[in-house]
Amino acid sequence: MSKLFKQSLLYAIGEIIPKLVSFFLLPVYTHYLSKTDYGIISYTNSFVMFLFVLCVLSLNTYVLRFYFEKEDETYRKRLLGNFYIIITGINLLLSLLAYLLMPIIIEKYNIQVPWNPYFKLAVVSNFLEVFSVIPLVLYRVKQQAKWFTFLSLSRTLLQMLLIFLLIVVFKWGILGHFYGRLFSLIPFFFVYWAIILRNATLNFNFAELKKGLVFATPLLPGALAYLALSLSDRIILERFVPLSQIGIYSLAYTLALTLNIVIQGFYKAVEPEIFQQYGKVGFNTFIKKTQSTFFLIVYMGAMFITLFSQEVFKIMASKEFYEGYLLVPILMIGVIMTGQNVIFGGIIIAEKKTKVEGIATITGAIISLVFNLSLMKYGGVYIAAISSAVSFAVMNTILYNKMSYTEKSLKAPLLALFLFIVISFGLFYIVNISFSLFALLIKFLLLLLYFILLLKVFKIPMRDLLTIIRRK
Repeated sequence: MSKLFKQSLLYAIGEIIPKLVSFFLLPVYTHYLSKTDYGIISYTNSFVMFLFVLCVLSLNTYVLRFYFEKEDETYRKRLLGNFYIIITGINLLLSLLAYLLMPIIIEKYNIQVPWNPYFKLAVVSNFLEVFSVIPLVLYRVKQQAKWFTFLSLSRTLLQMLLIFLLIVVFKWGILGHFYGRLFSLIPFFFVYWAIILRNATLNFNFAELKKGLVFATPLLPGALAYLALSLSDRIILERFVPLSQIGIYSLAYTLALTLNIVIQGFYKAVEPEIFQQYGKVGFNTFIKKTQSTFFLIVYMGAMFITLFSQEVFKIMASKEFYEGYLLVPILMIGVIMTGQNVIFGGIIIAEKKTKVEGIATITGAIISLVFNLSLMKYGGVYIAAISSAVSFAVMNTILYNKMSYTEKSLKAPLLALFLFIVISFGLFYIVNISFSLFALLIKFLLLLLYFILLLKVFKIPMRDLLTIIRRK
């Protein structure tokens, strides 16, 4: 377990810095850009994430899953090189289509965000971003977390520096965000190619492509549905509320998603371990111990971020964004569900039930779309936040019911979630405690109480937790 936690920590750092770009830049965005500007950034980011998934077609999951099928190093190098070429071709085709069709779509549907320059710059940046997929998979399958972290960290620091300089020093305004991201990706485009040329054998194997598509195709609708589930709120919001409201909502979502940094870091480390341990004698014990400790971290992280979101908004954001902290407790429920999905989804894929993963995510996406389209006009950003929580909960319920894992149980996670809702919702919506030193003391005491309760809920002795920390 100590190796897994060390890997998780390194992957988390590799995930933390990229995901924290928006968080670290909050004072810049909220003091130098308007709520509308931040809404434009969020809206274009939502579109680009869909385009990114289409360009990759979930083929990176096939590479990750089947890299361990053979011990032959020649096979592994050809596998990596083959899918690097395939994804490059798909990326080029779809980027050109987006470049040609998006101006027409934006004009036809009167989308508030113009194609030039915002969407155009976002499409070009996405084209360069896709080249990072296979190099990062390479470091994961080789369990070289240090190199994964270094690659992610160096590019992100460059991006942060460029965005800061362009917005604050050179006064480029919102364009500083788009050009800062683009300029940071250009040198790493060549770095990614260098990594592949050194560690893979470039080739095109049509038979392997067919196998990859058969495996990954059921995952693609799920991946797209997952994005629809995660991002449809902001896309639909554009139809019902001003971009300024999307800006406030997106800021709250950014804060809630800081927990996703830990979740994704753990996912990067544990997914290969699940695949390797699956079918072995100690698999059930491995999952049980890993799940309990991970869920403890997820729920504690959720409570910490939620309780102190008011202080974060007060310190880091300008006054016009302040009301967004009230959305954090609701949004955090959906983020907690994504944490559970790491374990449930990993087991489902190890069992090769990729269709189940797709069905669960599509179901969640449909619920999200219906919920948002039918109710958003009545509740705006609050309906969007509730929709996220409900949809992710339904998705996880489906995954849980379809798992063959014999020792599965939802009793502890549900109790932990109930306690989270009682404490956070009670403090934010019933007591409505104000920003003060007394409030900080109350929140620290509630956080400590929740930690003690979680140890009981997940049946983790304090001595075991201290042992894990020392090993890490």
